[in-house]
Amino acid sequence: MKIKVLISFLVIVLTLPSIGQWLNVKIGEVIYWWITNCLLLFSFVYYKAKSNKNVPNLPTSIKLFIIYVLFSAVHGCFMAESYWDWKLLINNLMIYLMPLCFYYTVIPINLPFIIKRWCLFAIVSFWILLPIMQYEAPGKFMIPFSFLIIFWPFIKGKWRYIVFLGFLSVFIFGTLGARSSVIKYGVCALSSLCFIFPCIFRIKILKFVSTLLLLSPFIFFTLGVTNVFNIFKMEENFNLDKDQVEVQSSYGEKGETESLTADTRTFLYLETILSSLNYNYFIQGHSLARGYESPSFQNTDLTSSKRGERGSSEVSILNVYTYMGLIGVLLYFSVFWGAVRNVFKYSKNYMMYVVACIVSFRWAFAWLEDFTKFDLNNLFLWIMITMCYSPYFLQMNNCQFKFWVRNLFHN
Repeated sequence: MKIKVLISFLVIVLTLPSIGQWLNVKIGEVIYWWITNCLLLFSFVYYKAKSNKNVPNLPTSIKLFIIYVLFSAVHGCFMAESYWDWKLLINNLMIYLMPLCFYYTVIPINLPFIIKRWCLFAIVSFWILLPIMQYEAPGKFMIPFSFLIIFWPFIKGKWRYIVFLGFLSVFIFGTLGARSSVIKYGVCALSSLCFIFPCIFRIKILKFVSTLLLLSPFIFFTLGVTNVFNIFKMEENFNLDKDQVEVQSSYGEKGETESLTADTRTFLYLETILSSLNYNYFIQGHSLARGYESPSFQNTDLTSSKRGERGSSEVSILNVYTYMGLIGVLLYFSVFWGAVRNVFKYSKNYMMYVVACIVSFRWAFAWLEDFTKFDLNNLFLWIMITMCYSPYFLQMNNCQFKFWVRNLFHN
């Protein structure tokens, strides 16, 4: 019981560094967040050690990914040349060890300890922090509500309204310029329609959508490389008028606007791939300690020392590629593919098919954005992946799963 309380407390603490980049004041020092992050990871492993009989072992795909993460960390010890490299190494090691949450969240009765305590914290703290939040922050803060909105049709009582208002606050206090949050929250909200109209969203359709989402990044990447179709050049592809797709900026001063369809990704792909080819690390990666050479960000505070390397980009899969190469990308993909395959092969409830669709969407979205951080966004991604591998979640029938959802707010 004590370890469960500690984990739920550390998840609450994780909220602050999750939004720290988008606050008008600085909250805490890096070393404080490293300590809490390490303590959270240790708590997951400790829980496994104390509950060995009840907790399944890591699935093979996740185990292989973590092994390669550790290999890249050791590789980074030889590649690090400065303080910033060592800082990046430590930060990335914690981020890519987040799958260790499997040991705790694989057990369905453990999630209520996290969910209820976090929601009680959020109801008060959100309004306290709102005056110092930038437009991007609400979407980063309310990540657990993006998870809960998936199961909104099954939530009863006052929490039904609290979850809906928490979800709605992202759009009320945020901005459409925060495209990442808008897309992720929108997909989660739309997925809840599957439970309202299950006769329309049949299992075969969900399986097709999941497979398409898993394979679509490879298809679009091939089309982009061959210069047949670049998905990021929306204004050119569909002859859109820039003025018609402008919204309030999520980063600039009040009143500034930005285009929803602006291509802010193609140059990141070009820089990342060219850097890996120039320095010959496209197979094994540049290690967790090194970023990619970025001509666009040279002589700015976003590059490391005199090498002109940028520690990370806004695109999750490019970070995996930079740090761990093609091997890392394939292992990362195997985690998502295995999770989705596991659900459609073993699940005895309809709800997990919907979760599998969202997991496959997050794989596709990793090719568009998804910041690589030790935060709530990453944690709840791995929680959903864990659910797909969990024999406990998969063996529930529909009634049992609905009962679990309705008791998320009770310990």
